[in-house]
Amino acid sequence: MKKYEIIPHTADIKLRLEASTIQELFEIALQAMSEIISENSCTKNKDYKLTEKFEINSIDQTALLIDFLSQILTYSQINNVVYCKVEFEKLTNQNLIATIFGNKTDKFDEDVKAVTYHEAEIVKNKNNNFQTFIVFDI
Repeated sequence: MKKYEIIPHTADIKLRLEASTIQELFEIALQAMSEIISENSCTKNKDYKLTEKFEINSIDQTALLIDFLSQILTYSQINNVVYCKVEFEKLTNQNLIATIFGNKTDKFDEDVKAVTYHEAEIVKNKNNNFQTFIVFDI
């Protein structure tokens, strides 16, 4: 079970993410960010031409998620690519090694400037799923 919801937020974009596993939480976070950056890009073309492999070390799971999204956002802006899929070689509470897959784009629908730590905290909810909020600075 993976899902996300866009929540109204003054001058920013806020997401509520929920997933059964940490890996699914990271995957749905990438999908949601990609949808914000370029609506329907990932559903239109699933034949991904471009990849980036990277490693991240962070102080905890929440910081790792924010750093993961920030790294992908940086690659997106530098390369004009919408990244839609991730494969994890390693994913622990403080470290990940991942490859992301995407395609070039002519334009972004939304100019996401940053992924913030504001309101981000990965917790288990009453349904025993992992949940967090992510706020994007636009």
